[in-house]
Amino acid sequence: MARLEVLYNAECPICRREIEHYKRLSGDDLAYVEITAKSAADWGLSEDQAAKQLHVRRGEQITVGVEAFVAIWRQLPYFWILAPVVNIKPIKAVCSVIYRRCLAPLLFAAHKRRSRSRSRSRSRRRGGAGS
Repeated sequence: MARLEVLYNAECPICRREIEHYKRLSGDDLAYVEITAKSAADWGLSEDQAAKQLHVRRGEQITVGVEAFVAIWRQLPYFWILAPVVNIKPIKAVCSVIYRRCLAPLLFAAHKRRSRSRSRSRSRRRGGAGS
């Protein structure tokens, strides 16, 4: 069976902290891939698409959002017990709506603000160096 790969936004402090926790628990059982233009393209995504929600892949099968969390949790100590609970249809439906409509958009908006802020800072440094 192919190893589960996790595509995550390393520029997002919340995402990074969560993935670092998963890394400590999973050892070599999961592969963690930071979002870059190249890695996103390898998954058939743009960087923005990749950053909007958590993605996992096993072989050619890509899973997104709450289903991706469940796939990860199934392979982690302690979390494996949470996976079947969140996978119960009504619970999964509520979690999916909260993640897709609230949490993921908030995290993505914060990511875009950080990206714009970094771009402006770089532009000011370049512009200020030639003045």
